[in-house]
Amino acid sequence: MTESSSDVATPVSQSVNQKPIKETVQHPDEDQLNPELFRLDQSELDQPVAKTILTALPIRKPEPLEFIRVHSDPNYRFGPVPFINLKQNREYYLVTPGLRPDLRPREYWIGQIFLATNRQSKPFLWIITVQSPTGRVSDWYNSALDCAERAMTQWVQIVPDQSAGVYTVALAEEILEEPEWPEQSFDELFRIAFKRRTVKNLDHPIFKQLRGRG
Repeated sequence: MTESSSDVATPVSQSVNQKPIKETVQHPDEDQLNPELFRLDQSELDQPVAKTILTALPIRKPEPLEFIRVHSDPNYRFGPVPFINLKQNREYYLVTPGLRPDLRPREYWIGQIFLATNRQSKPFLWIITVQSPTGRVSDWYNSALDCAERAMTQWVQIVPDQSAGVYTVALAEEILEEPEWPEQSFDELFRIAFKRRTVKNLDHPIFKQLRGRG
């Protein structure tokens, strides 16, 4: 017997507009979503932040537009010292006092060393010339010392006045926060800065350069 078309089950086609059923994605470890696991202990926030220990310290003059401070503690300055200033390389070297009789007047100067820093908390040693090898003192030297004294309590820029032959200071227009200083002692900072910048004999490469020796 032939089946009629009405007796045959006709599959119902799925509507093209029917949205697929979304499955809920389970996190593999529900405990990791506990918000308490991410809460910081307040005691950890109250601990002081460790300061970076310096392993290098530049020896230089303040830049023309740089605001600086100078450490006010007398233990963070030192002098007088004989030093060589290679201006073309902007390098400084200390000379042992016993070597002075063998030096020519134009080869070295007498200076005072100060610990200074800038607004970016980048400390450096600033050597200020206080007299020439022959004992001559100039307004440049005295005015630089006055500027360093002013920088012990205020943020200043060191400005050379060529016409007057002196250094002057430009003060910050607002009251700025106090500087952050390294935790190391001056002796430690001194050793860090000058560990490769001391001259003890005339065979040092610096003297070979100054006197045209190979």
